[in-house]
Amino acid sequence: MHNDAIVRPPRICRSAEVVLAHEQMQRHRGCRIEWCAWKRAAYFTLVHYGRMTPQERGPRERARVRGIPIPVGEIGPASTDDAPDLPTLQQVLDGLARLALPTYPDTDGAG
Repeated sequence: MHNDAIVRPPRICRSAEVVLAHEQMQRHRGCRIEWCAWKRAAYFTLVHYGRMTPQERGPRERARVRGIPIPVGEIGPASTDDAPDLPTLQQVLDGLARLALPTYPDTDGAG
């Protein structure tokens, strides 16, 4: 038996991709596109097929045009004093990377 199998996802039509993208946008409407891979993929699929148009102005510029004040210093983390140190962050990222990698059974017969 060959271990070199080629796996290719089945093709689906454009309308199915658009329908799935709409469903994901609805399911993940509370998520931010910067943090949610599902919403990001759905968003760019809808943009690609012309179902959505990206904003041309950023949130600060839109607020300025509408006369909505944005207080300075209230966007982003309030303080970096509570932030973990670099070795801790590296350890967390390494652990997440190990979890994300697929596990394969030992195929060399050594164990």
